[in-house]
Amino acid sequence: MAKLSGKIAVVTGGTGALGQNVTKRLLMEGATVIATHTGRSDTESSAIIDHQVQNLSYDVLDVTSERSVGTFYDQLLSKHGRIDILCNLVGGIRQKKFIEDISFEEWNEMFRVNLDSCFLMTRNAVRSMKLNSFGRIINITAMPAILPEPKRGGYGVAKAGVITLTKTVAEEVKGFGDITVNAIAPSTILTEANKQWGTEEEIKKWVTPGQIAEMIIVLCSDSGAAINGHIIQMYGKV
Repeated sequence: MAKLSGKIAVVTGGTGALGQNVTKRLLMEGATVIATHTGRSDTESSAIIDHQVQNLSYDVLDVTSERSVGTFYDQLLSKHGRIDILCNLVGGIRQKKFIEDISFEEWNEMFRVNLDSCFLMTRNAVRSMKLNSFGRIINITAMPAILPEPKRGGYGVAKAGVITLTKTVAEEVKGFGDITVNAIAPSTILTEANKQWGTEEEIKKWVTPGQIAEMIIVLCSDSGAAINGHIIQMYGKV
């Protein structure tokens, strides 16, 4: 029996390597999925063509824009009436740099892409979830947020902010029904784009998008109802 039958799920970054895996698993479990994307690349366009199925729609969304996110939620709630699941998968990383070499623009970009996006999407989702006494929010943080690395300052600090945001909102939703807020902290995720960062031996140890997707399904299901405010470390074999 499908674990998430009838649930309305939003997956940001839904056309990326991780997003496609999460979207497919949510659909397999009976959810209606709205996968967002920037609409800027050929890869995203081909993903839309290749994965058009029932109960799946794609929306162009700038998750770093308060106006864009507000409009998205207005349209979502007008059509579906609620949001049950939010998977904040959007994020980004720049090349490795020491703190003294990071420009203020680069620093702000790490916060905008990794933390501001998560805040804007979560804030609007929680408003609806509290009214309906149900919700699942899953954020993606990162190993450098827990185990700081040299030359990962902006990224690590921004992702540490995601951890604090996750735990704060988890406390704030207590008493409003069956709502949980958790985060997954992976090591480097095994995607084609990320392979440029590692050696062949390192790549073998990375966590896969499929493994993260399976954990998200657990957190979204009734089995995950008792898990709230946790940062689940998925470091593969690193």
